[in-house]
Amino acid sequence: MSLANSEGYSKLTQYKFHHFAFWLAYFAFWYFFYNEEVSRGSAFVNAFVTVSVQGIVVYFNMYFLFNKLFKQKMYFSYVISLVLSVFLAVLIWAMALNSASIMTNHVPLDIWRWQFFAGGFASITFTLGITMSLKMVRQWYERERVTENLERINMETELKYLKTQINPHFLFNSLNSLYALTLKKSDKAPELVLKLSEILRYVLYDGSEKWVALEKEINYLKSYLDLEKIRNGDRLDFEFNVNGNPATKQIAPMLFLTFLENSFKHGISQKMEGGFVSIDMDIEPDNLVFKIQNSKPKEKEKRLNGKAGGIGIENIKKRLALLYPDKHTLKIEDDGEKYSVNLNLKFN
Repeated sequence: MSLANSEGYSKLTQYKFHHFAFWLAYFAFWYFFYNEEVSRGSAFVNAFVTVSVQGIVVYFNMYFLFNKLFKQKMYFSYVISLVLSVFLAVLIWAMALNSASIMTNHVPLDIWRWQFFAGGFASITFTLGITMSLKMVRQWYERERVTENLERINMETELKYLKTQINPHFLFNSLNSLYALTLKKSDKAPELVLKLSEILRYVLYDGSEKWVALEKEINYLKSYLDLEKIRNGDRLDFEFNVNGNPATKQIAPMLFLTFLENSFKHGISQKMEGGFVSIDMDIEPDNLVFKIQNSKPKEKEKRLNGKAGGIGIENIKKRLALLYPDKHTLKIEDDGEKYSVNLNLKFN
């Protein structure tokens, strides 16, 4: 899980625990710094005074000066205001340390020296630099989180849109097949309805998921081929070979449907006889190779029976780009007699 989606990170920033951790660490630093010169009790009081004064300056700058002046591009006013704030904070710091020394050690400090004020100014400026740097880094990171979430939402929206294109198209083709068989009063019509119900169950329930078991996708393809066998009978040759173990593998649902539909709609369904479709799926530990070939009708048959192309390849290319960025290769060939698709993708 990335930090951008971490629940722990959200809770950390929501309740400002990171602020508490920063100032606790800063207090410890100043405590050990003062402890080398004064007693533990005085070191504790001095560290508390130092962190309190510097904290006031930091939050005054972070939530007031930065928002009211810097973000409004009033840069000169911001710098002048910040410098004056630091000088005032050094003065308050010096008087507070002097009062603390009188209360704890009954000895006043010699604070009215330029070395003290120069060191105090440098110390507060350094603290402001650290805190503003951390603020800038966090703002950059928050923008990255927003950008990442927007990209994820856009990707999910586009994937849902692409799937809505697939489902009606498939249903339309299947109902056409059923309609053709009922016109012929074929005994195969009930079997086709059964296969169609199995396929639609997969489309409706598993097709809405981002990832499904590869075994389910293979069974889905087999059911689709069985449906086409019922439609076409013995006039066409079908072959589906699976090599390797699909167990434990996950894949995007209905990823191969477009290729299979195109094989029938724009290929062998227009061929009078002798057509074929051949599917080979090689499953490797980290890789999957899907190959499909189908015969093409002669030009005369295409002119007589051909129809306009379907929702095909552009859809699947977009899905692959969204789901398998830099993890797939797609090669499509058409030699005039057969149409071939070779898809190689790495498992996520």
